[in-house]
Amino acid sequence: MGTGGAALVAAALAVVVVTRLWTVLFHLVWRPYAVARAFARQGIRGPPYRVFVGNSKEVQAMRAATSGDTLDITSHDYIPRVMPQYRAWMSLYGKVFLTWSSSTPALFVGSYDMVKRVLSDKSGLYGKPDPGPTILSLMGMGLAFTNGDDWSRHRRVVHPAFAMDKLKSMTGAMAACAADVIRAWEARAAASGDGEGVTVEVGHQFTELTADVISHTAFGSSYRQGKEVFLAQRELQFIAFASINSVHVPGMQYVPTKANVRRWQLERTVRGTLMAIIGERLAVAKEARGYGSDLLGLMLEANAAGDDGGKRQQAMTMDEIIDECKTFFFAGHDTTSHLLTWSMFLLGTHPEWQQRLREEVIWECGGAEVPLRGDALNKLKLVTMVLYETLRLYGAVPMISRQAMADADLCGMKVPKGTHLLIPIAMLHRNEEVWGADAGLFNPLRFRDGIGRAAAHPNALLSFSLGPRSCIGQDFALLEAKATLALILRRFAFKVAPEYVHAPVDFLTLQPSKGLPVVLKLLDV
Repeated sequence: MGTGGAALVAAALAVVVVTRLWTVLFHLVWRPYAVARAFARQGIRGPPYRVFVGNSKEVQAMRAATSGDTLDITSHDYIPRVMPQYRAWMSLYGKVFLTWSSSTPALFVGSYDMVKRVLSDKSGLYGKPDPGPTILSLMGMGLAFTNGDDWSRHRRVVHPAFAMDKLKSMTGAMAACAADVIRAWEARAAASGDGEGVTVEVGHQFTELTADVISHTAFGSSYRQGKEVFLAQRELQFIAFASINSVHVPGMQYVPTKANVRRWQLERTVRGTLMAIIGERLAVAKEARGYGSDLLGLMLEANAAGDDGGKRQQAMTMDEIIDECKTFFFAGHDTTSHLLTWSMFLLGTHPEWQQRLREEVIWECGGAEVPLRGDALNKLKLVTMVLYETLRLYGAVPMISRQAMADADLCGMKVPKGTHLLIPIAMLHRNEEVWGADAGLFNPLRFRDGIGRAAAHPNALLSFSLGPRSCIGQDFALLEAKATLALILRRFAFKVAPEYVHAPVDFLTLQPSKGLPVVLKLLDV
């Protein structure tokens, strides 16, 4: 190669390097500062942006400072422990302020009016942000994360499986799974023989129970294989949690680190197991025996209907069906298990409410010997009120996020495309202007007239989100929680054990950091 050719190569390389450098500087330096200035002109400020790391160092420092804190058992204000950075920044910058996740602007939206505008949007302007590879390994690109036409197509296929008439038919399976756990508790309580009851760590028990329920109701006779999915997803949850709380280096998800290799192995396990279950179901359907009446069968049936008459574009692929299975398997057991755990905590520390619920359950559902029916469970008004109050105080997801898919006008505020919108559900649920002076207290009676009239702002309860993307599985979760609590209340009186440590932690979902030991005492029935 001559001198001229070498010079051309060098010039080309220089152009590539300069272009890449400019791109990096644009995304890491120029744009963040330009966005910060644009928000500042609108009166929106926040902690200063730091190149590449955003606000991660401050967040890590504040979380480390509060990680050893514990609460009094009568306190429900876990915000300083779980979300200390947002409590501190809100006191400095107000209800709406700007934070940074690496170089991505994240607008903290502490205004109910703004939240309603975001969650009620039907145009697709505020979509779900990319959850990243570790979360996708756990939950898949199902309804929880799809946007636009894909979300509409998935919703059409999945929705029939969660119709109330279908869910009521699953009450028997839910009750049967719970009855197995309760019989084991009865045996332990009877064996103690001292009349003082037996201590059980119910958090772990509820995790196992709800995984068993979703295995039966989602996969029917294949529930044992479904439990294999549960075990793999539990480990993926640990990996995902570790990833969320670390600085993200572009491309690291492809490097064969120990965590990534294990994540890939678990992904293959989950995918292989689900493919085997789905394959068996499709083979049975070919023999004209139907897809089955469980959640998977109902989804496959609706998907097949979209595959008729030249409408293939409306049906889901095998990969999409697998992703939906991942989503409703994880969401269907994890969130419900924590709803049950926190309900037991609140009832175990409020014996007067425990007794009121017991009387209602026996009145509407009968004694311990009477099988539970879906219609009877729907009459449990006090139980429903307690579950709503549990969701308000200890909802599984303290914060959700959306992303501006284009430049947006949010209640008069200019929000640039790509900005994440952080919706602090746990903090909004403690807003005294909306919920009243007793917002920090356990008071189920606030829901006596339903969700819509429980607070000064309509639909202030955000535990299942609201608007078109509200949680499709909320009726499933509430029905399972009612069935389980009804069975427990008919057989046991209980209280939180003295060794319980009140230190909630956000481990992708809110849960007791050291479990929930409860003293169970058999009732004379």
